[in-house]
Amino acid sequence: MARTRAENFDDIKSQILAAAAHLFAEKGFRNTNIIDIGAACNASKSRMYHYFPSKEAMLEAMLLEHVNGLLAIARDITTSKLNPETKLREFVLAHLKYYFESRDCHKVLLGDAEYLPEPVREEVRRAEHRLVGQLSTLLEELNAAKFASRLDVSAHAMLIYGMLNWTYTWYEPTGKLDLPTLARKASDLCLHGLL
Repeated sequence: MARTRAENFDDIKSQILAAAAHLFAEKGFRNTNIIDIGAACNASKSRMYHYFPSKEAMLEAMLLEHVNGLLAIARDITTSKLNPETKLREFVLAHLKYYFESRDCHKVLLGDAEYLPEPVREEVRRAEHRLVGQLSTLLEELNAAKFASRLDVSAHAMLIYGMLNWTYTWYEPTGKLDLPTLARKASDLCLHGLL
């Protein structure tokens, strides 16, 4: 007999994904198995399979949700009526907040996306390209003359993403520098340079 869907199915699924993301971030995707994830969720192996057919399916679900969530946030900012400088500041702050609130998923995206099946990896890449495209459009709004060249705008967008993507490796949110201040410093660097 088929198992009925629990009322809290989505909540349990989210808990499983959070546990999987934490373990993948800590131990790596290859070094984590379904039993490890079940133990972290206090769930049996058979219960885990009720929600996900494999750890690969968990990886797919978490990374697609992660990039699509960021894409929605970025789209809301870049299509808003804010002036371009405020948009950039909001864009930087939103990314840093999102990366730290979803630190495990972000780390898994940067370290373990290679284990996604090719069609899903391509879907993640397309979402990432759309993010770069949104930032590129924003840079063009900020300074159309400076970013008239596709090469220039793409290079600057990728440099900014490089800075944002890897901040999690050194920044400690509980330290003396709070996240809004860090975002302001990053935005100032982007807007005004070092000189």
